[in-house]
Amino acid sequence: MPVANINDLNIHYQVRGLGEPLLLIMGYRGSGYMWGDELLAPLSRYFQVITFDNRGTGDSDKPNSVYTLPMMAGDAAGLLRHLGISRAHVFGVSMGGMIAQELALHYPKQVNRLILGCTSCGGPHAILPPMQVLEKLLVPPNMPREEAIRRQWPVMFNPDFLKHHPDMLDLLTARSMEHPTPLYSAMRQAMAVQRFNTYGRLGQIVAPTLVVAGSTDLIIPHANSLLLADRIPRATLEILPSAGHGFFWEQPGEVVELLSEFCYGSGWRDDFPEPLPALC
Repeated sequence: MPVANINDLNIHYQVRGLGEPLLLIMGYRGSGYMWGDELLAPLSRYFQVITFDNRGTGDSDKPNSVYTLPMMAGDAAGLLRHLGISRAHVFGVSMGGMIAQELALHYPKQVNRLILGCTSCGGPHAILPPMQVLEKLLVPPNMPREEAIRRQWPVMFNPDFLKHHPDMLDLLTARSMEHPTPLYSAMRQAMAVQRFNTYGRLGQIVAPTLVVAGSTDLIIPHANSLLLADRIPRATLEILPSAGHGFFWEQPGEVVELLSEFCYGSGWRDDFPEPLPALC
């Protein structure tokens, strides 16, 4: 498995596909393994897709020290340099979207086009979910691991998806079980999110930006995406109907379409004439 030494840490990563580089940044507690072939396989038909495990997750190092989101953006920037990629499109979701904001602000020359999924600017201007939603994401120390994973799915997904795709929930649970995030590093990530605030800096983002969210997101209400799109110069907003926080798992085909058109332009199908594969 490929590993890069970035900022004195071993960062596990994977590269697949051809086309323009697209860096994917996963959210809180999730490793790069969580993206899954449901999204990565079709994306890699159109992009050189780079996934990696944020510090504290997957097969990357998990230091028990202070984490900050600018620090984690530095990990992502260092990985691109390690791969010899001068500029990449960047797609970050949830906490990964926060890291992507810091990446675009601190390393603007490395970001081609920016896609912010189900995320917020943090700080006092962020629109928070109800406490009963947040409680589903907090892991009681003595709760069995599988139960702790499954308790988050009702707030992660749209009710129709929960009803009709129990197999997908089983698959995501298995991925989480195979690559668990230690409680201490999850807490380090949570503290980094609490310190995050880009509200006053969003106007400095120069990369063309697409903001995407699900209309029924309970974890990061889509009003946060409206705020981001309003504050980031010339940003484009896309709200996916009947999609929750895990919209990229719920509607992978739509996500591939959105990213391809945003990154390649409205005539992207002329360069990729083959139809998109059927997706669940």
